[in-house]
Amino acid sequence: MKLKEIKKVLMTGKGVIKISMHTKERLVKRGYSKGDIVSAIFTGSVSEIQGYNKISILGRDKDHNPIVVVIAKKRASYYKVVTVMPPIDRSRFRECI
Repeated sequence: MKLKEIKKVLMTGKGVIKISMHTKERLVKRGYSKGDIVSAIFTGSVSEIQGYNKISILGRDKDHNPIVVVIAKKRASYYKVVTVMPPIDRSRFRECI
């Protein structure tokens, strides 16, 4: 899975990026918005490959703070945001808060 594919879905609207219920709860709890997810995807890069179909993206939220978005590919042009979190683990992420 490539970040370029996810960006293409956002730019063209040809495909789906679903936000899981878990992620919606985390957005509220951690003070993030859907716009922060979009910003992270467009400003970020793949920081971890978690198996064949899941990646974590380290990017910037709308306020330019570091943010991590974990996305899984379910099928062609269909993605699910698994979670959103601040990067706090220095052994996993090159930039932390």
